[in-house]
Amino acid sequence: MSSRSTAIVSHGEIDANALETYGKAGDVLLRIGNGGAGATGLVKELAQDYLESRHKDGLIEWMCNHSRNTQLALLKGFIDFALTYERDQEALAQAEGWSYTAGCVFHDHFCLAGPPSDPAGLASADSLTDAFERIAASGCLFHSRADHSATMWKEREIWSLTGREPWEDQASTSSWYKTSLLSPPEALKGADAAGAYFLTDRSTVLRQTGLGTISNSTIFFEPTQPRDILMNSCYASFSPEMAEADTPVAHHVRDFFLYLVSPRGQAVIRDYGIAQTGLPLFAPVEDGVALTRLRGGRPIGGKWVKDTELTKARMSM
Repeated sequence: MSSRSTAIVSHGEIDANALETYGKAGDVLLRIGNGGAGATGLVKELAQDYLESRHKDGLIEWMCNHSRNTQLALLKGFIDFALTYERDQEALAQAEGWSYTAGCVFHDHFCLAGPPSDPAGLASADSLTDAFERIAASGCLFHSRADHSATMWKEREIWSLTGREPWEDQASTSSWYKTSLLSPPEALKGADAAGAYFLTDRSTVLRQTGLGTISNSTIFFEPTQPRDILMNSCYASFSPEMAEADTPVAHHVRDFFLYLVSPRGQAVIRDYGIAQTGLPLFAPVEDGVALTRLRGGRPIGGKWVKDTELTKARMSM
């Protein structure tokens, strides 16, 4: 365990135990830390494909923590390979000397979701900040994750552009701004059931669509270009010592990163989710942003269906 200190602040307990283990037999080759992508099943898909590519026994563990706690798990030696979403925190860890950011491995996308009835009128909003302002001005229900996750910090960044800080306004007793410590899937399901607006991400929306757990949500804003404020790209990091060390785990750290950015790894990312929901959950590095859009669609029968598709289906009946 590292004795280094860091300016990165944890929130909640850092989980040092594997939530899932992939592979059939053998020694643990690699411990991967991540939150959202693991919850959607992508980490499992990538880990299993990597193991198959080796044609040897071996296991890979996934430790589930949100982005900053994943970084701290790396610092403490609980994991070997971190997949995180906050560039400023990754740069801070690298400047402190205990983490090396290897690069982008895939793109997820933040999305502003809400009920199709749209009581705040977001469908006609001129911008994302206008949409947030409309929610606050109308007092329409908004759910927030107060868990120090990358999603929470992104939401607060957007609120700051409106000049509002609703989490400081007695959020626990607010009639419209409700906070929780729920996981991404549970928070989305809660917002969907309550008819609340909510900042979530594409992969969680599509994963829960495929599982049939949401039915009352649509997307009002999502990224449309690589530098969009709502981009949620995932980068790989590991200890600087792993870059050149001649140890089994160091070799697997480097090999797994090379696998992730290889055509084989990127193909897994590009296709993940299509068979279940009809759309990919993530975008590969070279695409820069998802080439399909969720805006104006909704979950129907385990698929994400756009309004235009609904209209065509009704006209053909």
